[in-house]
Amino acid sequence: MAKKPGQDLQSAIYSKGYQWVAGSTSVSGLTSEQQKGRLGLRVDPKQLAATAKAIQAVESMRAAQRAGFGAPAAVDWRNQGGDWITPIRDQGDCGSCVSFGTAATIEARLNIVCRNPNLDADLSEAHLFFCGCGNCCDTGWNPEPALDFAKNTGVAVESAFAYSDHDQPCPAGLTPYIKITNWSALLSAADRKNSLATKGPVVGCLAVFRDFFSYRSGVYRHVSGDLAGYHCVSVIGYDDNLQCWIAKNSWGPGWGDGGFFRIGYGEASMDTEFNFQDVDLTCPDSPSDTCEQYLPGLRRVLEAARNNSALRRCLRYYVCGRPPRPICSRAYLDVVRAVLAILRQCPQYRAPFCRALG
Repeated sequence: MAKKPGQDLQSAIYSKGYQWVAGSTSVSGLTSEQQKGRLGLRVDPKQLAATAKAIQAVESMRAAQRAGFGAPAAVDWRNQGGDWITPIRDQGDCGSCVSFGTAATIEARLNIVCRNPNLDADLSEAHLFFCGCGNCCDTGWNPEPALDFAKNTGVAVESAFAYSDHDQPCPAGLTPYIKITNWSALLSAADRKNSLATKGPVVGCLAVFRDFFSYRSGVYRHVSGDLAGYHCVSVIGYDDNLQCWIAKNSWGPGWGDGGFFRIGYGEASMDTEFNFQDVDLTCPDSPSDTCEQYLPGLRRVLEAARNNSALRRCLRYYVCGRPPRPICSRAYLDVVRAVLAILRQCPQYRAPFCRALG
């Protein structure tokens, strides 16, 4: 009986003692040239070698210092008290993986910093890629300039500039939805895990071998096939028990484990020749940002209450729930209602307001 496509690869995987599943995927049946078009990370061999040396130096220093940060054994931002990861996208036949990995990371971080796993902002990969890089479908890009663009220019939403998998002119007048405030390179495994555990997903890169296109599930480790190119993804977690990183890809849900994958530590140069990139940002609709406008008014009320015991008693009772119930004039009740309206929008100010009220 003839073997089904992929059976030889699966046999090779098992013969190595690995535990990942290969099979037909949305990209495994493409030609080599089409598969190459699903990548898009530019690589400078000298830069790769320099990064590898820097990683080794940092790891050696960590080992010498016996540094430990107490991160949990496993983190997956799809189930950290909710699913903070936005839906799987598909870059299609364009080497735009850098924009997808970067946008996916920023989207997840927005969910986290805005404390809303359902925010799911849909950022424009087209804005990031075609305005930040240009006509780069055939040449690809790098995370560092992509993150600089996200910091200096910002990224619009998908509805402002919809993505298509071919070179597109950058339209004028796009309004960014979010600008990141900063980004930094993560070299050591400890720093990578610490950022993943305490802050959220990060940008990562890897070498892609031919067998990766057939990945379906499990912890990927390279078994067969030559190097197809280099790729950028969003790393959403790790698992020390399985010795792997967990990542979100941009090849649609028909590839991998619903579009996600696990890859062993040290595999495909992911943590030996490439940095991870951490990002910092604030919620564009952050309650704390909106609430800051009310602080001067609350301070004026507190100042008035210091010199007006009747107003202070009304505020203590109606705002802070402290008896006895006072008799309050209409003017004092208007002040109480104004303060309560602010604190309903900005509940984080109630406790400090009541402490200051005395």
